[in-house]
Amino acid sequence: MDNLEREIKIVSTQKQNQGKSPEEIRNIAKDNLERREILGSLTFCIDDKEKDFASNLLNKYLSESSLESTSEKDTLRQLVDVEVLMERIKKFLNTEYAKANPAIPTNMVEQLTTLNEQISDLKEKLGLTKKEDQKTVLDEFNKLKTKSLNYYKESAGCNVVKCPECKKLFMILKDMKSCVETKLPWFKKTLLYNKKLFELYEAGRLNLEEMAIIFGVSVDYITYIYENTYKNDKNG
Repeated sequence: MDNLEREIKIVSTQKQNQGKSPEEIRNIAKDNLERREILGSLTFCIDDKEKDFASNLLNKYLSESSLESTSEKDTLRQLVDVEVLMERIKKFLNTEYAKANPAIPTNMVEQLTTLNEQISDLKEKLGLTKKEDQKTVLDEFNKLKTKSLNYYKESAGCNVVKCPECKKLFMILKDMKSCVETKLPWFKKTLLYNKKLFELYEAGRLNLEEMAIIFGVSVDYITYIYENTYKNDKNG
């Protein structure tokens, strides 16, 4: 049993996940493994407090953006790593400033500035910046558009679809205003029938068994329709 299957078994037994679909359970399990993988690969976490800080950051960022590639996962890991290091420096500086005669470690202040710039760059790469600009909105829209188009290509003809973002199923109600009416070639009133196929049958290009398979009926039905409907059409 691989890690994902083990995690699925654990998630499916948890009280908060009762009633969820197998696909939802699987997605939760994959998210859990992804979080643990990122947290386990961090460089700068040295105690439980920093691990809790990193875990909360990771949960926050994953709720704001979905990871599309291994590259984005690595970028997110770097972001959390750098933020943990920056938090450590902040705590050290706060301790120094609280002393009676605080000495200002200028190298750490400079490092804090550098780390802050790195964080901004990494957030921008992941689309996590808080700037209210059109670029971020457009990027997110294009990601959703790509996912939707891929799903449409894979599920063409089906009007029950799944949202690529929230994973829930919904139905597309088709607008019939622009549709053009045409004669349905598979029925004559309520009878299953196609004149062209019976012409091919009469010409010997299709046999009785092949006709029955095409229409999904018995050979007796084909014989009956041939004798009572097709011949009347032909002679009428």
